Amino acid sequence: MKKRKYILLLCILLCAAPLMAQDASDNAKSPGWYAGVQGGVPFGVSTFSSFGFDKTRAGFSGGVYGGYRFNPVLSLEALAVFGKMSMSQRDCCISGNYWLGSDGVRYHAPVVGMEGWDYAGLKSSVTTQRYGLQLNADVLGFFPSTRQSRWSVEVSPLLAAVGTKASLSTLDGGKEVCKENTEWHLGAGGNIQAGYRFACGIGVGIYSGVTYLTGDGMDGLPKSGHKANYIWESGIRVSFAFGKKSGKKADHGIAYPASAGQPQDERDNAVETAPAEIPEQTVTDSTAQKTVVTAADNSTETDFEFPTVYFDFNSISLRPSETSKLETILGILKEHPDMHIVVTGWCDTRGSRSVNERYSIRRAEAVKQWLEGRGIAAGRITAVGRGSDVNEKDADKARRAEVTDKERKEDRR
Repeated sequence: MKKRKYILLLCILLCAAPLMAQDASDNAKSPGWYAGVQGGVPFGVSTFSSFGFDKTRAGFSGGVYGGYRFNPVLSLEALAVFGKMSMSQRDCCISGNYWLGSDGVRYHAPVVGMEGWDYAGLKSSVTTQRYGLQLNADVLGFFPSTRQSRWSVEVSPLLAAVGTKASLSTLDGGKEVCKENTEWHLGAGGNIQAGYRFACGIGVGIYSGVTYLTGDGMDGLPKSGHKANYIWESGIRVSFAFGKKSGKKADHGIAYPASAGQPQDERDNAVETAPAEIPEQTVTDSTAQKTVVTAADNSTETDFEFPTVYFDFNSISLRPSETSKLETILGILKEHPDMHIVVTGWCDTRGSRSVNERYSIRRAEAVKQWLEGRGIAAGRITAVGRGSDVNEKDADKARRAEVTDKERKEDRR
């Protein structure tokens, strides 16, 4: 009955998660804390095995875990898992006619005057408890195109303290033969996990892995020719990410660090408020490498050539190769302290509209933050995002931030 209730709870969480999802394209791998529950089906293999000669016996387990994600690749978590398995004699050992004496020793035949039981007539029920640390390495995080994907495929080595307590009973009638004390083992192994995280922070995944145990067999039987002693488990995980919120408040309500380029894995923590005073802009020269504007300086018209800053795909970080362009913009602003500018961010046409709107304004904000960090007052810079540039066929040129003189722009309206 308890097992059915636990499975029902997991099904409810699994069905409710998509209903709570919002925009599934936002960044899903922000650094920060997370916690969750897991439930699985373990199988034990020792002298006895869950894949016994009479039938396969699936166990059940459940537990909790909590951890911290350092970056899109690595996370470390602690877990506590409890479960129960049932095992019986293997097919290969039936012909051995092993006999367990009441003294706890294995014999090849019954001993006269000693109570005992045939191995083929016994089963071992084992309760388990595991407390360990698991390091998760997301394979998708190694590739730029999938680094911020909501999907994850993780390889997870595990080290744990495992306690097992075996109880031997007869297959026929279930009469208890003996009950062992709790044995502690060092467990080492790992899992392979695949999961998906929704925008609300809830993640759902599946896992499968093996934990090898040191010491005596977990089934409470004397050692035999079989040296195996491991638990194989597969199951479902449901987690919630708390995320990491840091940085200072920008002009449009977006939280960013003071560094020149905002890390990609903090984009989910931003709250956008698009500036209402900025009019719609149309790209008239999609092949231009630079944006040419005319600015007024002490009533004298001067043509300024602001270079265009380009970005990598799926990135809002400033390229090192664009530093010279930023220095040019910085120099113009320092030479003309009364000048106010508008930084307009753009994206290519890949990705959803909502994501590109977010990326475009964050690209503009990355340029703004770089200039602020070098002495330009925040009030002189307005950052705005225009989403996808449908007029620019070259995706590399579409991913950009353009700078215009705000005063001259308003004069042209």
